[in-house]
Amino acid sequence: MTNDELMSKTISSLRFPLTVMVVMGHFNFVNNDRGFGIHGVMYGQHMPDYLKWLINYPGMTLVTMGVPLFFMIAGYLFFFGKTFNFEVYKKKLKNRFHSLFIPYVMWNTIAILLIAIRFLPIFKDIMPGIDEVKVNLTLSGILNTYFDSFHNTALFIYPYETLKTTVMPIDAPLWFVRDLMTAVILSPLLYWLVKKLKSWAIVLWGLLAYVISPVVAPNGTYLGMVLDACFFFSWGGYYSINKKNLIVEMRKLKWVPYIYLPLSFLDTYLYNNNMLVHYGSIPLGAITAIIFMSYLLEKGKVKENKLLSESSFFVFCMHMTIMWEMGKLVFMLLHLGDDPLTLLLFFFGIVTLTILVCLGTYVILNRYVPKFCRLLTGGR
Repeated sequence: MTNDELMSKTISSLRFPLTVMVVMGHFNFVNNDRGFGIHGVMYGQHMPDYLKWLINYPGMTLVTMGVPLFFMIAGYLFFFGKTFNFEVYKKKLKNRFHSLFIPYVMWNTIAILLIAIRFLPIFKDIMPGIDEVKVNLTLSGILNTYFDSFHNTALFIYPYETLKTTVMPIDAPLWFVRDLMTAVILSPLLYWLVKKLKSWAIVLWGLLAYVISPVVAPNGTYLGMVLDACFFFSWGGYYSINKKNLIVEMRKLKWVPYIYLPLSFLDTYLYNNNMLVHYGSIPLGAITAIIFMSYLLEKGKVKENKLLSESSFFVFCMHMTIMWEMGKLVFMLLHLGDDPLTLLLFFFGIVTLTILVCLGTYVILNRYVPKFCRLLTGGR
């Protein structure tokens, strides 16, 4: 297997496990003891520490490498191939309009429709309190739904305090797609900085994202999220711009996993609250994932699975639209309680069920309405 073949297989094979980590992170109801809420009752707030760790390690710590690594891979692929110039930029903008913008609008519109369905009278008993949600049919409310849906200025206004420490569209995971589109638009600037400053451009973006931004914009603002995206996008792009193989370069850092693993355990123990440990572990985790996957493929321990790779974006976009409501339905149908072991099995069960439902939906759509499926996946 050549280095280029290994690079292609590694990137392809990383997509699905990284998506699984994201799904686990989005269903982590024991993080900071927030609990799993049904009809005002919170379950899982007092689980033993060792059971919390089994959920928090993948669902709070490992997950933090997922989206940054997606940004890195996107940057590497964006600048891969032809020398970057204005004509190439225009062509790539056109391609990303189809692969990013159209799916972004479609999935967020689907999320709006799925929430709107809850207002039907037949769901009134299942979802008490839905009548208290107000509908804001203003232009700003509709637009905010596609950009920042969690500050109660969007289409749906909730009677309780919503998540205000980050800026996400109504299909929350798609903040990644939104910020990736921003990085693509800024790509001429990112390219110029890499050409002028070489690896120091990556250092610059890292300082802006992890040192300057927390001081200037401490509460997870859009600025901080975009700087984070530019850091990893430029980092991946640096290798393509300088005609370097991503896998070969990452493998030169073979000492990184030995630092990352204990650091990730410490990060979990500290609940991601030590910023030096937390932010330091994220890039190390991205490097570790690339190194591990490339070696597993090279040694034949794992094989590239095209279905899982091709469906990853679909699973990424769909899972949050169904996961929590499906979890509530399963919880009530099985009459589950607050037993810690039961909740541990419930966590992994719902994550697995969500992924299977998303995969099944993808297979069905891809078989019977392939054109629609391609729109949803951006032609992936």
